[in-house]
Amino acid sequence: MNKNYRPRYHVSVPYGWGNDSNGTIYYNNKAHLFYQHYPHAPEWGPMHWLHVATTDFIHWEQRPVALYPDQPYEVNNGCCSGSAIEEDGRLWLMYTAAQHMMQRQCLAVSDDDGNHFKKYEGNPILTAEMLSPEIYEEDFRDPRVFKKDGTYYLLAGIRYLENGERKEPSPVVNQRENTYPYPPEPSHVKEGWGNLALLKGTDLFHWEYVGHLLYPQPEFSEDFYRLNGVYECPDYFVTDTGEEVLISSPQNLPQSGDHYQNVHSTLYMLGRLNFETGQFKVRVIGEIDNGFDIYAPQTLRMPDGRIIMIAWKEMWDRNFPTAKYGWAGTYTLPRELSTEGDFLIQRPVREIEQFYTNPVKADQIEVGDSEAAVSGIAGDVISLSFELDPATSSKAGVKLFCDGTHETLIWYDRDAGKIVFDRSNSGIKFTGSEENVHVRACPIGQCEKVRMEIFLDVSSIELFINGGRYAMTGNVYPDPDKEMGIRFFAEGGRAVFRDIVKFDIDV
Repeated sequence: MNKNYRPRYHVSVPYGWGNDSNGTIYYNNKAHLFYQHYPHAPEWGPMHWLHVATTDFIHWEQRPVALYPDQPYEVNNGCCSGSAIEEDGRLWLMYTAAQHMMQRQCLAVSDDDGNHFKKYEGNPILTAEMLSPEIYEEDFRDPRVFKKDGTYYLLAGIRYLENGERKEPSPVVNQRENTYPYPPEPSHVKEGWGNLALLKGTDLFHWEYVGHLLYPQPEFSEDFYRLNGVYECPDYFVTDTGEEVLISSPQNLPQSGDHYQNVHSTLYMLGRLNFETGQFKVRVIGEIDNGFDIYAPQTLRMPDGRIIMIAWKEMWDRNFPTAKYGWAGTYTLPRELSTEGDFLIQRPVREIEQFYTNPVKADQIEVGDSEAAVSGIAGDVISLSFELDPATSSKAGVKLFCDGTHETLIWYDRDAGKIVFDRSNSGIKFTGSEENVHVRACPIGQCEKVRMEIFLDVSSIELFINGGRYAMTGNVYPDPDKEMGIRFFAEGGRAVFRDIVKFDIDV
């Protein structure tokens, strides 16, 4: 076990602090990831952009810091989240210059393959006052710029003021206590409701407001339209089957059963975007990941047509155990996205298979109200897949990172029709704003068989369920001085595990 819990095949901030993934793009034969960074301590501070690039999604080349908060319009919060776009061979970044009472959009450009960026002398190029009285100037951020049919479009997270009028502040009912203030918020209560804005332009410098995307639809809860926060880090893409997908990270979305249990969430919406009005007609709303640690997912499109998503693999308003080692911030294994009916399908990026070694396979084991190990199936930098037949058990699954003292459990609750991820005894304890920071559940319905694919990486667990229809992600911090075993278990009856395959991941 790595003594400071640093993962082997996931991106992690090399020093200091890292949060939202930004600027994901395929450019000059490499995939690029930028992310929010504070270099001086493993805690949130005035934001910089750190930059990595890759040809295989596993090995990432460290590039120089792309953006520093060195301009007067960036004081307080720095160079906050945004996106990247290629224009005439040049790589442009659009980002939010954030201050406590004002958020404005800015541009920077690179002429040397993204190694160094020069800020546009006309920054900031966009303010809420330039666009519409519907946009609250304190919450207008995270621009996602893209081009369609010769026109530039921009999505941004906003607080929406109905009819452009100031009104009574949003109530704070459902807002969980901000125990760990990353980033610090103004002390006053905000106005308006969370929404998304669509802008259009003839170039990257001149924009006009089209409209806000989300409007009440009777088939969906009012919570989605009366959000006491912002739909942060929006993204939009169209699949190869023509499905339009909107993803975002809504702050303070109230918990609904087993969904939206984190203090902030990640959503996908399937529907249709009207580029004339800005309205997004929602057909489906789903949670991207029912686990603990995921926020600010962003996508890029590869030359082969694949849509790849990468997200921050942490959560706001929690403790960060790696901070004692001088760093805090990890990122998900890149995921290939597609749609299947009403589901956003997430699959681990296929390049990971190049690094599979030392396969261990078992055709079938049966466990009856007990637990069992399989020779050769152990480790903390591995992939593990199997098909579970719950048979007569009430719950059945797998125990990971077993060291004799600690263990992390993932199981299928047959009666409830849920996958449960339990890190109550995983090692270092978590604290945070949620009611429960140790157990998450993902409803999948009654299944005769459940397919699980699990990726372990030192302190990380990523679970893909039933071919990627569902995902659960979480960080754990077991004892670094002990060997990590794996055990299969069943309770209340017998369960059968079939097609078990373990690979070491050698990077």
